[in-house]
Amino acid sequence: AHLGKERAERDRIQALKDAEMQEQEEEMARQEMMVVQKREEGKKRRLEQEKANLAARTRDDLRCPIVVIMGHVDTGKTKLLDKIRKTNVQEGEAGGITQQIGATYFEKKTLLAQTAKLNETEKFDLNLPGMLVIDTPGHESFTNLRSRGSSLCDVAILVIDLMHGLEQQTIESLQMLRKRGTPFVVALNKIDRCYDWKVCKDSPIRDALKEQSDSTIQEFRTRSSDAKLQLQEQGVNSNIYWEMGE
Repeated sequence: AHLGKERAERDRIQALKDAEMQEQEEEMARQEMMVVQKREEGKKRRLEQEKANLAARTRDDLRCPIVVIMGHVDTGKTKLLDKIRKTNVQEGEAGGITQQIGATYFEKKTLLAQTAKLNETEKFDLNLPGMLVIDTPGHESFTNLRSRGSSLCDVAILVIDLMHGLEQQTIESLQMLRKRGTPFVVALNKIDRCYDWKVCKDSPIRDALKEQSDSTIQEFRTRSSDAKLQLQEQGVNSNIYWEMGE
């Protein structure tokens, strides 16, 4: 009889443990279901909001685009921004090399001032309220920062040194942008390194080329054609913007 009571007590305790465990498992299942449900509801609300935003968008009320500037180390990315900002950030960086992500907001009046001469020939309307530009490091050690920058932007500027063509981090940046489907433009920089280049301050490249000697123009054409070929090898068809056609 005593053994029977002990056995019954053990069975009772085990049954309580089993019931408690089952209750915990059911509670965990309920919690997981609630998490999934909340996630789905949040996704549904987000999609509905995105759909409403797309339906309501208009060219008269554009948001400020986010632009990332990418390329190999020492292609002049920060220097280009310094020119627009009228600053000298590049020379203040260690070794003259960008080592962190930086962001600059350009007001509409700045964009209008910087594109005034170009607009005399190209005739375009600027409807943007401004532009936020993210400057990324080009050194091989900063792949993660470049990846972050490319994931944040609406459009990218891929800077290529005309003298060196596509380099390692240029190709890496290009692959990041294509993987994410990010639209981008290519900026051929350092064209003033062409032999006997005559400086034409603040002139659009199309006008500046008209002031150069035939040999300088020929060097520019040869080097830009090489860059186009290298881009084509990476699966990108490109051309100089004023030769693109309609």
